[in-house]
Amino acid sequence: MCGIFGIVDLKEGGGFAEDRFTQALHTMEHRGPNAWGVKRYGSRAILGHRRLAIIDLSRDNDQPFEYADRYSLVFNGEIYNYLELREELLALGAQFRTEGDTEVVLAAFHYWGRDCVTRFNGMWAFAILDRTDGSVFCSRDRFGVKPFNYAVHDGQLIFASEIKAIVSYRPELIEPDLTAIANFVRTSVGAQHERTWFEKVRRLPQGCNLVVRGAEISVERYWDYPDAPKQAPGFEVAKAEYARLFEDAVRIRMRSDVPLGLTLSSGLDSSTIACQMHALHDRRYYAYTARFRPEDDLRLDTNIYAGGAAVIDESVSAVRLAGEANLESRVVDTDYGDFVSRVAEIVWHMDSGNSSPAVLPLMQLLEEATDELTVILEGQGADELMGGYIMTVFWASVGDQLRKGRLLSAWRAIREFSRTFTLGFSLLMMVRLAANRFPFLSRLNERRSGVRAALSPHLRDAPHMPDYAPYADRPERGFLRRALRRQHAGGLVNLLHYGDAVSMAHSLESRMPFLDYRLVEYVWKLPSEFKVRLGTGKYLLREAARGLVPDWIIDNRTKLGFTTPIGRQFEKALDGNGPVDLLLSDRALERGLFDEAGLKALIEDHRSGRRDHGPVLFRMLSVELWYRIFVDGKGAKP
Repeated sequence: MCGIFGIVDLKEGGGFAEDRFTQALHTMEHRGPNAWGVKRYGSRAILGHRRLAIIDLSRDNDQPFEYADRYSLVFNGEIYNYLELREELLALGAQFRTEGDTEVVLAAFHYWGRDCVTRFNGMWAFAILDRTDGSVFCSRDRFGVKPFNYAVHDGQLIFASEIKAIVSYRPELIEPDLTAIANFVRTSVGAQHERTWFEKVRRLPQGCNLVVRGAEISVERYWDYPDAPKQAPGFEVAKAEYARLFEDAVRIRMRSDVPLGLTLSSGLDSSTIACQMHALHDRRYYAYTARFRPEDDLRLDTNIYAGGAAVIDESVSAVRLAGEANLESRVVDTDYGDFVSRVAEIVWHMDSGNSSPAVLPLMQLLEEATDELTVILEGQGADELMGGYIMTVFWASVGDQLRKGRLLSAWRAIREFSRTFTLGFSLLMMVRLAANRFPFLSRLNERRSGVRAALSPHLRDAPHMPDYAPYADRPERGFLRRALRRQHAGGLVNLLHYGDAVSMAHSLESRMPFLDYRLVEYVWKLPSEFKVRLGTGKYLLREAARGLVPDWIIDNRTKLGFTTPIGRQFEKALDGNGPVDLLLSDRALERGLFDEAGLKALIEDHRSGRRDHGPVLFRMLSVELWYRIFVDGKGAKP
């Protein structure tokens, strides 16, 4: 897990400012505090690397890493099956001088060419320079765990793990992309698209390679979701195979030469990882859980949950499970005392805003975890694979039942679902998802809520961007499969972006067993009823986990997510330093992004309690902080 930075001179005449390059590389010091290196390769390229040592801690693995007197590599990520690949490569005649995965990546490219990435089980973003012909092969992992940002400017390809390194080297690239920013404010669209908040900087899409030959650059997709087979296995067979794949996914992600632990909530996903870790190795791992203070009085939203406004405290279940799984529980209390400064720090690390307020407690939790851990396992990716966000996919699953003529099953699903969740909110979620195909629905909702009136024409009238990657719109057999594809290739990528940014902010490597590509491909081909049954998501996971995870975790159907009291930050009295003060400041309003009267009306509507505008105000705050950091401050850390 590291930070990469590089420049390829497409015409080999532009030259490199090496001092400025090194300075730009060090803007990512948090990604690699253990070592760094810069090497120039004639007039063709210059490569830089910041290292966070995880496997084989010797300096022999420092980068740029060279192999076979031909290849040079800068690599960010982890190849979990590197030991198995190493054995295959040894049989082909490869020789190794290190014990880590970095050399395995280069040897795999040497023997298998571009197809090497189809053999990797892990997360990665890397660039390989072939010094014999000057070609460059870049790749990003299948699901977009690791970032790869790039710009083509003044005859050069500039790439980096974080955009701040690119714009530090080329400040003239600090030019806002108002379409990307507008869609973030209006509908939370973020890192699932190639467009960034910088007009001329792009993301390499997940599951893609970027190849440079001479002055030509091409992007090619090497992975996509598999088609469903004509004959699916029975449920018991699928359950056994899922359990086998999951166990191995956790096993290979526990390979580490530095301290390892996990994040633990009250939910099924992290609990299953915790119990699997305990089953594989009876060691006392650290488990970190976020908790809100009692005075926050965080409760279930009665607009969403049918069971009433119960108090939310995930630490109660997490501590109980930790005791049963022989884990060392660490509970971290979330502090909103320095709210604006904390959001500014997150925006700087992300090079953008993020729509999930959960980023705040996660940032603080990981900051605490750094004292004891360098690698942390987490449960990201299960919901988008198996319908865990049941409110967003429930009607798609009912639609599949109705299309197959299973009227009784559809009715039973609605009845069971309504015992936990309100049907009204689920219908609202269905309308929001439909807005991807019918943008006028988004505009109607923005107008109804008052959000549209709070935006200037620059943001209000910008073109619509759907909340999933363009290739995710491929036809699928079944409503649920189509909905899950868009979530997995859309919202999940956005979550992975902030997860990577905030973990690397504290020099932590985050690993996600539910994103093992073997697991994803296997589950993707299974029937929809294996994933959602009777209004409950992740059915296959629940049944496969029985006997491993306590039933009191498995049978809890309430999906809390990472609920936060974010709206209350915009209810506080004006004191000159709060988020509302910042949004209504002359400096913010003079940018011409927000309509002053509309914004004041939105804030007043929120403060009155008539409607919760906390999420959109949080997004607006993120935009203003981004402008202050990158446009006004030229990327300087706040």
